[in-house]
Amino acid sequence: MKPRLGSILWTDFPALFCLLCFPIIWLISAQLMLFRHDGGFTARDALMLAIPLSLAAGGLLTWRIVRIRRLFAHGQLVRAQITRVDVAMDRARVEFAYDFAGRRVSSWTPVHKNKQVEALAVNQEVEVLVDASHPGNAILRQLYL
Repeated sequence: MKPRLGSILWTDFPALFCLLCFPIIWLISAQLMLFRHDGGFTARDALMLAIPLSLAAGGLLTWRIVRIRRLFAHGQLVRAQITRVDVAMDRARVEFAYDFAGRRVSSWTPVHKNKQVEALAVNQEVEVLVDASHPGNAILRQLYL
């Protein structure tokens, strides 16, 4: 089963942050151009600010989406136990531990606080997708379906 793009964008906090950066970057650039009455900030300057920042945000967003899709395509499915759930305002950090290749591995993932994340509890068993070449790199599978 493949992860849904909407689930990635709504659940993965870095991906959601990058997505929200686009309108913020362009609004700030436009405001700088409109409210600088001394003529020191032109439309060209606004573009010179907005385009590179948008490209950086787009690159990071693409990297997060590709990372999650790659784990779904090539990651190994492993049973894990949630060891900690830290919620702060609109985001959370979910920590979990699992056995992989004969050793105990601890990992974590930054997520946006939503109903699925709020339903997670310490000591709950979950399925994670683990990158075999980097066993500490893992995500909670159920959050992206």
